[in-house]
Amino acid sequence: MKVILMTDVKALGRRGEVVNVSDGYALNFLFPQNLAVQATAQAIQRMRDQDAKVVRMSKKDETEARKLAARLDGFELMLQEKASDGGIFFASVNAKSVASALKKAGFGITADQIDMRPMKEPGEREVTVNFPNGFEATVKIIVESK
Repeated sequence: MKVILMTDVKALGRRGEVVNVSDGYALNFLFPQNLAVQATAQAIQRMRDQDAKVVRMSKKDETEARKLAARLDGFELMLQEKASDGGIFFASVNAKSVASALKKAGFGITADQIDMRPMKEPGEREVTVNFPNGFEATVKIIVESK
């Protein structure tokens, strides 16, 4: 029986491959565990359509990441934090607070995309924002005390 593998199956093949297996193996193992479907013309076409959709979405995501990185590169972010008399912040400025400020500025950035050490004193620092597909942007952060 010819089947299309829905996931990688050890010693049989990779996802999307059409392989020939015994009827018993397909009916008793592969089909009940949703590891494969019978290779009909409709199933093959459906698999090709899904693969094409994944390719389109990854190209779209790459384009969006490139545009966002270009917009964000060189951006200056001003933050004001409460500080003690000695100039030390009560709470350090970290990736989470920078991501929140960038989100308010209109950039959809998460804290895990920002590569920085916490800042405990007023000053300037350049941080790197990492995007999927290998894109990066450099943001200048200026932190002042209130």
